Amino acid sequence: MGRDNHPSGLFHRDPTYTYPVVDRASGIYLYTEDGRRIIDGISGAGNVTLGHGRERIAAVLAEQASELAYCFSAFFTNRPALELAERVSETAPEALNHAYFVSGGSEAIETAIKLARQYHLLQGKYDKHLVLSRERSYHGASMGALAATGLPSLREPFTPWLPGTPRIAPCYPYRCEFAGCGGNCNLACAVQLEEVIERVGPNRVAAFVAEPAVMAGMAAQAATPGYMAEIRRICDTHDVLFITDEIITGYGRTGRHWGLEHDGVVPDIVAFGKGASSGYASLGGIVIHDRIAEAFQREKAFFSHVFTYVNNPLTARVGLEVLEIMEEERTVQHAHEIGTYALERMKLLQRHACVGEVRGHGLLMGIELVQDADTGAPYATEAKVSQKACLMCLERGLCVSGVTAGDFGGGDDIRFYPPLIITKDQVDHAMGIIDDVLSQLSKEGLGT
Repeated sequence: MGRDNHPSGLFHRDPTYTYPVVDRASGIYLYTEDGRRIIDGISGAGNVTLGHGRERIAAVLAEQASELAYCFSAFFTNRPALELAERVSETAPEALNHAYFVSGGSEAIETAIKLARQYHLLQGKYDKHLVLSRERSYHGASMGALAATGLPSLREPFTPWLPGTPRIAPCYPYRCEFAGCGGNCNLACAVQLEEVIERVGPNRVAAFVAEPAVMAGMAAQAATPGYMAEIRRICDTHDVLFITDEIITGYGRTGRHWGLEHDGVVPDIVAFGKGASSGYASLGGIVIHDRIAEAFQREKAFFSHVFTYVNNPLTARVGLEVLEIMEEERTVQHAHEIGTYALERMKLLQRHACVGEVRGHGLLMGIELVQDADTGAPYATEAKVSQKACLMCLERGLCVSGVTAGDFGGGDDIRFYPPLIITKDQVDHAMGIIDDVLSQLSKEGLGT
């Protein structure tokens, strides 16, 4: 087949969509075979934090591949993994001093929940196995991670294989249904965790997993101040491990190295991925609290869990280079400064009738699209407004994402989370495209 056609053997997720063929990328831009330049407004899949075409990272990838591309963690360790564990622990909250590296976010969540279960077994608490989570959350595509995910449409095809995982309401002031909230969170959503734990039995609950800021189920919705501290209190009260899912929020995305730093709360396990390698290798992992690691050491217990690429030297070497670049270029500080600027620019878009709320947490940003800004009434699900808005942006040279939340009675949004190296001028260009698209949506009567 010719280059203008996709190979028939490549299976795509969406058979109705014609996927543009990208043949190179540089900085925040993607370049297609037909000559188009597109702003990567979603950092690949939220992972290309340092931008495309980093020759420095490519060089260390090649160097490590020629020296030691792989050794099996069941029998050996390696210097890049040892050094990366030390470096990652230095960035983590106090007392989280042990790292375990895998191939991505889903594997990280699987590792975290298995570790939580086995930790409780070591304490003689054999009934503790439930992992609680929140509605509208996303924790990964593998079975354990999917069971914790709070998006019914993703779980539904695989329901027969998934355990019944209790979930609580998210921290979502814009559409909160708790009495007394009225758009100003009163932490009733956090208190619900304690109610669920007490209902199912504290002796059965092993862990609670939550994202500091949600992107998949709610566009850039960060937890209200005080929310995470209340979650920490509840977990401590009932001997439940608190797992934070920093797969999207970690590595500077929110203007801090870890999203939970904004709350000053120390979790028991941090799961990470995406930005850990800036998209140049398959890298994720967890950082573990001292008392969990010490329990395994004290009992001389074998962690009954492994993947082929655990503590892989190739990906670990890339992870080290990413941290070096982030330190040299002050990436986290830049994300904070540019994120503040970008949010100011995005808030100007609230003048459009179809914009219900604008949210931002560093360079994790979202626009909630509504049919009626005064009431917050969502569009009809079948209108697929998010999909239409994203395609319109792409036609104008900007790749953003968006979801029509049919799981929850409707709701559309646009998500913008570009590489952390983006400049003010590039932010202005992107916001100009989104502004034009929102104007077009309004002209077509979608915002009235």
